[in-house]
Amino acid sequence: MVETATETPKGLKASATKQKIIEAAARLVYHRGFHATSLDMVAQAALVNRGSLYYFFRSKKNLGLAVIDHYESLLHENYLAPSFDIEASGREKIRRLAESYARMPIQDSPCCGCPIGNLSLELSALDEGMRVRLKEVWDGVFERIALVLAQSQEDGDLPGNIAPLVYARSFFSQIQGAHIIARCSQDEASLYEDCERAFMSLPWAQKEETR
Repeated sequence: MVETATETPKGLKASATKQKIIEAAARLVYHRGFHATSLDMVAQAALVNRGSLYYFFRSKKNLGLAVIDHYESLLHENYLAPSFDIEASGREKIRRLAESYARMPIQDSPCCGCPIGNLSLELSALDEGMRVRLKEVWDGVFERIALVLAQSQEDGDLPGNIAPLVYARSFFSQIQGAHIIARCSQDEASLYEDCERAFMSLPWAQKEETR
């Protein structure tokens, strides 16, 4: 009989503390930005001392990379998986993603947009390590969307003469642009319309939509 390792109570407590720090940092970074969020702010929000924070994260960059990982998980768990891991046409899956992404700011704050998009704008030109990590996140998103768009091509809903990844980048770039504008306008109705137009801009076989 093979024994499986189980985490000790001490290990479970440490894991919970680390996760609490990451989630506190993610909330602060989302609302304030990375540079405006200090480690002292994170420790206070997580209800831990600086020693505990430094035990898990030796630098602010280390914590920032953990926050990116956290955002990536939320993006896949709360937006991509619910939209794509269902029995539906590729076209319907893409529509669901556009609609759910249009509601992203409303679910937390009407001004803060996509957390990965925000960090990409703030950090890509300032830190190479974070730029590379953010690019990995986007590449994963594009590849996931491209798989669904390939399904749409197989269904005959999209022309097959363009690579699905090209369609994916075009579609999602429009949605990210809509979020950037919405951060300034705080116009939720326009954000929803812009995300819907991103969906409609794909060359679907039939342009007339029925709901």
